[in-house]
Amino acid sequence: MAAQGLHRWCLRAALVLLIAGFLPGIGMAKPARIVSMNVCADQLLLLLADREQIASLSFLATDISTSMMTEEAAGLPQNHGRSEEILPLEPDLILAGEYTARPTVHLLRKLGFEVIDLPVAHSLDDIRANIRTVAGAVGEPERGEAMIAAFNNKLPEPEESGYRPLAALYWANGFTSGVGTLASAVVEAAGFRNLGTEIGVRGIGQVPLETLISARPDILIVNEPVEAPAMATQKFRHPALQTAFLDQERLILPPNLWVCGTPDIADAVAALHETRAAIISSTLANAE
Repeated sequence: MAAQGLHRWCLRAALVLLIAGFLPGIGMAKPARIVSMNVCADQLLLLLADREQIASLSFLATDISTSMMTEEAAGLPQNHGRSEEILPLEPDLILAGEYTARPTVHLLRKLGFEVIDLPVAHSLDDIRANIRTVAGAVGEPERGEAMIAAFNNKLPEPEESGYRPLAALYWANGFTSGVGTLASAVVEAAGFRNLGTEIGVRGIGQVPLETLISARPDILIVNEPVEAPAMATQKFRHPALQTAFLDQERLILPPNLWVCGTPDIADAVAALHETRAAIISSTLANAE
């Protein structure tokens, strides 16, 4: 009987260990030295991990043009995605982007390090998926779900019907965002149609000035104010564009707000949705 009892105890112990090994967060220590090599991963890491878990962030973590979390990143070590910077840190988890420093990522994996490649977010669902990936990897799945819930709560209710104003995304050198881009997903989630999508742009592409003007969009969305003269922004000063958009809505959404798929994207959607309401009110008033 004693032997049978010991046998049953061993089976139960083995089952507990088996479950602990296959269910994230059960019986597994949180990573203590996490390195991020990608600015979008930086921000999710700062949001989801404890500061003492972070061994290094990418060198863009404190660049205001690409990151919304420069203050939070201040004071933490940085790297440029080079193996000689990362190996001495002896990380137990490395976060990279799908295009980040591929030779370094290949070497780190070959040496046995755990490296997670975060895909570029092209949609709001991609943002949710990346939050879950990072949250699970750093041992904070509940924190991740809470963040997703807060993200969802900030988003406006989907517009099932009604007037959808036309928005034109217009970047330096005449570029715009079309099908399959996060910027287009933001515009559409806010209740707009996207000019880039309607003229058949896939990804990032240029839109001729004539096409932009003849489309007569309800709003022109730019990345930043056009101040100092530059060849890349000279089209913004073209007299035809200035005249065409004299009375049209313009909205400046800084690139760091939506260059990465982070929860801050909800703020961009909310800002655009408020502008949409103003445009519709103005259109209705002018029609009376």
